[in-house]
Amino acid sequence: MIAAAFIILSLPAQMEAGSGPGTMSDTDLTLFPGWGWVLDSRTIELQDGRNEVTFPGIARQFDPGSLQIGLDGQVISVRTRVEHQGWERIFQSLIGKQIRMVSDTGQLVEGEVVDFTQSRLYLRKADGRFTLIPNSHNYRLELDTMPDADKPGVQLDAVVSVDRAGSYPVQIYYVANNIAWSLDYSIVLNEDENKAGITGMAQIRNNSGTAFDQARVRLVAGDVRMSPQRAPQLRAAVADEVVMSGYSVPEAEQYADYYVYELPGRLDLPERELYQFPLVSATSVDARKIYRYHVRPFSGTNQEPRRLDVIYAFHNLEEQGLGKPMPGGIVRVYRKTETDATGYPDPDTGRMDDDGLRSAGMQLLGQDRISHIAKGDRFEVMTGRAFDIRALETLTRHEQVAPRVREESREITLKNEKDEDVVATVVVPLHRNLSVVSESHDPVSESADRRVYEINVPAEGENRLSITIRQSN
Repeated sequence: MIAAAFIILSLPAQMEAGSGPGTMSDTDLTLFPGWGWVLDSRTIELQDGRNEVTFPGIARQFDPGSLQIGLDGQVISVRTRVEHQGWERIFQSLIGKQIRMVSDTGQLVEGEVVDFTQSRLYLRKADGRFTLIPNSHNYRLELDTMPDADKPGVQLDAVVSVDRAGSYPVQIYYVANNIAWSLDYSIVLNEDENKAGITGMAQIRNNSGTAFDQARVRLVAGDVRMSPQRAPQLRAAVADEVVMSGYSVPEAEQYADYYVYELPGRLDLPERELYQFPLVSATSVDARKIYRYHVRPFSGTNQEPRRLDVIYAFHNLEEQGLGKPMPGGIVRVYRKTETDATGYPDPDTGRMDDDGLRSAGMQLLGQDRISHIAKGDRFEVMTGRAFDIRALETLTRHEQVAPRVREESREITLKNEKDEDVVATVVVPLHRNLSVVSESHDPVSESADRRVYEINVPAEGENRLSITIRQSN
């Protein structure tokens, strides 16, 4: 079960007095890639002894098993009540009020709402007669004012006991589902495709069933796992509130084996809305374009050529404007282009006229996903497969050279139909039973699990790599 490192990452909020029982005073959110850990701090007035207290505004998508209530007293019981959405809530709030309803066929029905039971609406018309509408979904409801329906969500009815009367701070902890954060990267290459600007936009989606107003928010990056019974015990201090003036990229702070981004100031996170902000930003990062082909030893042969993977490689280095933990996420790669003032080519020639009206544009090259990238690590993004660069892999020899040893020779023909020279990277996967006996090119790197070759392929030409591989069983 994937869960949160509560004992490390649940940070407390400062207490503010509420105006009545169960009044919300402060909210603290720790968001993970799949869900959120909520600390809802309130102040309530209690009498000496036993009290019945209601806490409205709990996220509709909360996990009841994670609920904990912190109080300087005794929590005797907690009952969870869900306020349902839909017609029933609306019509129950309209009982005793005049409404107008228009059917799908345009028929108008007016009257006072008497009752709404089992999807049946009862109206009292102006002449005193009653009308039954068996299916209100076929009507459009017209109102002069908004109904006084309570906001849908979860309400906690708690029975607590304290030794003396007074104001008591209460902390309500729970896991909220369907509120989470993710990161989308945009990599914009220059026209030479050797430099790139990298921006990582974090986004918070709140589909938890309640709004969080003026909440302190932090984001946790990392693969967090814990047992279901583990509860929050230790809490670190929260920094003083920072008032937003513009927006700066938040720095990552390390907590155990994870990273936490503390967002400045307080945020309003309305229900069913998306909030976005920059988390990673660099303007000039070295980029290397790679055309890559993977050999498949002892896998037979293929008569059809295969296109090479198109990959862009980068390093997470501080001197290039990165050098910080990069959480995993979706990556979209673009390339800068030149367009005219309208952003479209000349309709007659199909080209961009050199008339001084060109402006910068972008082309989407492809999309990939990266995992978490540590400081200093190299990372790659695959945008697709090359249309004009192909590899034909041919099995030229297969021989049993000993009772438990066999060899095969392969020829990889690399064809380049582009009008410029390219370098094709060929990877031969190895393991403890495989070894390279002979090769027509020297590898640029080798390890226990692979040998890597870089083959120059001329424009509108081809080149070949020949290898012999031995397998010992």
